[in-house]
Amino acid sequence: MNLRFTGNKALILGGSSAMGLALAELLLAEGLTVTLTHSSPKGLAAIAQRCPDLAQASPSLDLADLTSLDRLEPCLNCGVDYLVDLAQADHEGLLAAASEEGVRTYFESHVTNRLLLLKAVTRGMLYRGFGRLLHVSSAAAALPAPGQGFYAAAKRAAESCYLGLGLELGERGITSLSLRLGVVDAGRGGRFLDRQGLRKALAGKTLTVEQVASTLLFLLSDQSLAFTCTTLTMDAGLTARKYV
Repeated sequence: MNLRFTGNKALILGGSSAMGLALAELLLAEGLTVTLTHSSPKGLAAIAQRCPDLAQASPSLDLADLTSLDRLEPCLNCGVDYLVDLAQADHEGLLAAASEEGVRTYFESHVTNRLLLLKAVTRGMLYRGFGRLLHVSSAAAALPAPGQGFYAAAKRAAESCYLGLGLELGERGITSLSLRLGVVDAGRGGRFLDRQGLRKALAGKTLTVEQVASTLLFLLSDQSLAFTCTTLTMDAGLTARKYV
């Protein structure tokens, strides 16, 4: 299949992740322009190692720091046709034991500041009459484990924001989609699988970075624009049945 892309410029939040880097390579191969964000020197080094041509223009983005959104201004001024949202801080802990400051900071970062970022991105999309918003969510949004309450709640809130933007802006050429992923053999998912017995026990129920990146590429393409204002699940059947 020859994928078609109406737009040309993609912004990947959390672009220094394994999924972000793999998707960037696929987008570049399709002839698109790509900007990757990073949140740490380690992330910037990962971009420099795998996509050296993108490192110099990679903006630092920390959702906890509202002023860091200003660093996206040069990219936004050039126009963003595709936004891929992979940004999410690792945070696990019991809701009942959380501090007030911890609760406030986490949700302000991952809900309030995310929405402010989306408003800035979609402003330019509205001007050009085209935009694709793709949020990478998690199966934990539907089936969280104990200790994932913060993460699951933030993912569901983000899904709602993306849904609302798609509903409000669809008639002006902006589409939105959330993709819930199961266990991906990278980053947090890879560490989860490395726990005793889980990699073997979940064999056949995990996703590879290549599978996810290829799926994201397809979902960004013109062939997938009818997937909008909805949430899809890609988890290799992990949540289709009860498991111990």
